[in-house]
Amino acid sequence: MRRICQIGLLLSVMMLLQQTVWADNVVVFQETFAQTNGSGGCDGQFSGNIAQGNLNYDVEGWNASKCQGAKECLKFGTAGEDGAVTTPTVSFTGTQLAVLTFSAAGWGDANENKLTVSVSGGTISGDKDITLQNAEWNEYKCVISGASSFTITFTGKRGFLDDVVVTHITTVEAPTLTDECTFWPNTTETASKSITVTPSLGTTVRYTTDGSTPTTTNGTEATMTASFSVHATTTVKAIAYVGNVTSDVVSKTYTHGQTVNGVEAFSNDALADGTEVRLYLASTDNARVLHNQEGKVAYLRTNGGTLCLDFGTMATFNPAPAHNQHVAGWIIGRKQYDTDTGMLSLVATANTNTDYLVLAVPVTEPATQPTEVGNNGLSAHVGDWVLVKDVRQDLIVVENVFGCEQATQAYDHALMDVSAIALNGSKLAPVYYNDITPVVYVVDENQEYRYPASPFENVTVRLKRTLSKDYWNTFVVPFAITGWGGHAKIRSYGDYVDGKMHFVPQNNIEACVPYLIKPNETIENPVFTGVTLCNENAHSVGDNTPVSFVGIFSPIKLATDGSQLFLTTSGTLAVPVVGKETLKGMRAYFQLEDGFSLSSLLIDIDGETTDISSIDNGGFTMKNKAGACYDLSGRRVLHPQKGVYIMNGKKIIIH
Repeated sequence: MRRICQIGLLLSVMMLLQQTVWADNVVVFQETFAQTNGSGGCDGQFSGNIAQGNLNYDVEGWNASKCQGAKECLKFGTAGEDGAVTTPTVSFTGTQLAVLTFSAAGWGDANENKLTVSVSGGTISGDKDITLQNAEWNEYKCVISGASSFTITFTGKRGFLDDVVVTHITTVEAPTLTDECTFWPNTTETASKSITVTPSLGTTVRYTTDGSTPTTTNGTEATMTASFSVHATTTVKAIAYVGNVTSDVVSKTYTHGQTVNGVEAFSNDALADGTEVRLYLASTDNARVLHNQEGKVAYLRTNGGTLCLDFGTMATFNPAPAHNQHVAGWIIGRKQYDTDTGMLSLVATANTNTDYLVLAVPVTEPATQPTEVGNNGLSAHVGDWVLVKDVRQDLIVVENVFGCEQATQAYDHALMDVSAIALNGSKLAPVYYNDITPVVYVVDENQEYRYPASPFENVTVRLKRTLSKDYWNTFVVPFAITGWGGHAKIRSYGDYVDGKMHFVPQNNIEACVPYLIKPNETIENPVFTGVTLCNENAHSVGDNTPVSFVGIFSPIKLATDGSQLFLTTSGTLAVPVVGKETLKGMRAYFQLEDGFSLSSLLIDIDGETTDISSIDNGGFTMKNKAGACYDLSGRRVLHPQKGVYIMNGKKIIIH
């Protein structure tokens, strides 16, 4: 059972030797009792009529009393008397240090069976006084020092001995120390670190904390594992020794971590990138969570600037911070400037935890809001939650790095409002908080509108235009609007019959089609959600008639020669004048075909007709005054020369 074969024995011995803390082992003595052929012990019998055989040794020179042979092992002692067995002399040269290993088992009864190990010359420590386990084998170990020639005696009552090995130790293994680390106070108390020094087997340790080198006479002595505390950056040095044999000096440094108060100090160039510190965020720093990404990354705005808490795979918030929460307390991490994002980050290390970081929901403070900035000011707001309005796509980079569901990728030359975390290089990472849509497309009556290359679906659009309730507004947008029929009068160009343009009622507005609209209440800068931006320009209707109704998205300059008219706020038509010919976007104008007579133009809106007698020109009305003569710019002419004029509501040509 215990001894299967000689090979198994040797393997177990070698494994045992490999597990020792000693280095450079040399086996100088080994006894297996393999030639002893009695019964008991290694065959699993531990009581009864056993162990009556003769003793046969691998090594001659043993001296035994009250001992007999068992199955490939030695049985010592009787019920009433101690037995003793002494090894031959073990000798070696060099250091006076050896390790003894052996196996032993107790007799199979309820009595307490003991075994004592002694050595002639030198000293012995370790498993030298043993209470044997009845009917159970165990392995034991002793250290013999102070002699290079000795015998070993095993004395005990009714037990079994096997596998005696002596290994000469030529060097001493150094003691072990707690791994080097950086330590901080938990909150405001003094920081301390418990250091443990563990001697190698059978050795004595001396360690120092003042920088001096330990020797067999210098330093604090420890014969067993010892612990002590350090309260500042400290280098601990230690050696192990037995007699005059000493180990190498082991040296480890424990660093008292630096505490940095506030983000402003954390960002200071004096603190090198990559430095691990403990950052303290006071409640008065007003650190608020602008954005949290899956509990791994949190963007903070504080009085001292912005900061990213980057937990990566090292640690996680527990619980995860939520948008708008206060953050205060202590957190350990490494300073890092992310060259990609331009962010100042505190990156988690093995020392990072959130045990002393407090997350609190604001009670009286207003909710966080984005800082409204122009695209030229983004570099000063890296890491901040910003709202950039009326910015062109080619001036920024919209990247949905946070996977914001409400975010939409920008299209070429789009005019937008973007709510996002500002990153390096004019990059914007959209976020959705406080019901602020991350990306809003803007159609501005005063700016060029560029439609997308393909339909842009499910987007939010803000119109920068006011629709008055007091008059008819010409109106065209690059998306459809439904349900406005109950809130406004909507009229589309129906047909042209016998010199009259007819506008007919509608309930909805088609994309890119021009209309006349008069809302029940004035509408200013309306926002539309879930719409589809068309990939085409504004339409012209009535192109097969002498007068067409032409929609525009971007501002244009109208002709001043009477071929293009616009609708005034008083409901009349006007010919633009030089210097005032710009028509703003999201509107429509009237295009007259060549040779069309102004005197024959009539417009019918809900039965009300506008004709030539009420054509405005640059704010001046041409009244139907007999004999009065006007040029096409609306100026009264007392002495007309060659040209085209309006007289008594009719166009005349003077050659």
